[in-house]
Amino acid sequence: MNLFLQGQFGIGKSSLLRKALEPYSLSITGLVTQRLLKNSKTIGYRAIRINGALPPLETIYTPGCQGMFIHISNRQFDISVLEKTILQVEQDAQNPDCKLILLDEIGGVELKSEVFADSLLRIINGGKPCIGVLKSAPNLSHAMSQLSLDQEYLSLHNRLEQMIRRKGELIPVTFENREDLPEYLRRSLSGF
Repeated sequence: MNLFLQGQFGIGKSSLLRKALEPYSLSITGLVTQRLLKNSKTIGYRAIRINGALPPLETIYTPGCQGMFIHISNRQFDISVLEKTILQVEQDAQNPDCKLILLDEIGGVELKSEVFADSLLRIINGGKPCIGVLKSAPNLSHAMSQLSLDQEYLSLHNRLEQMIRRKGELIPVTFENREDLPEYLRRSLSGF
């Protein structure tokens, strides 16, 4: 089973996943992105490799913080951080104690990285269930404008979305269905 959520920014996709995953924290490995704040404004994002407990969705930015891969105000991003993290996750997934892989969120600046794409494909095809968030095309378009990314990102995103649909389920999160999703996620995860 692979199950990914997709929806507009701020609708609560990651929060829904985290709540559903609470009972399974000892058997999860994965990649999560964390929003970095300065004076209550988002200034960037960092990648965190998890192996058990999930970090908060956001934290206060401190200079030199580890794992920062997007710095919005500088319009800079560092794909090598995401590549290193996904390769670590792939290795962690080989551990027999790992029963579930969290990928929250994929489908952004890493789309042009062959290292990331190859590792992600091996993870998704690796036989262990993956659950996560796939960035929506409108959210990607917003990131593209903020970071001056070219249009190729949209076609790469479309390919990733199609692959996820073939390998599992992609659920749109809307204001109309988000109240029903916790129960759906709980049932989907009940076999772990």
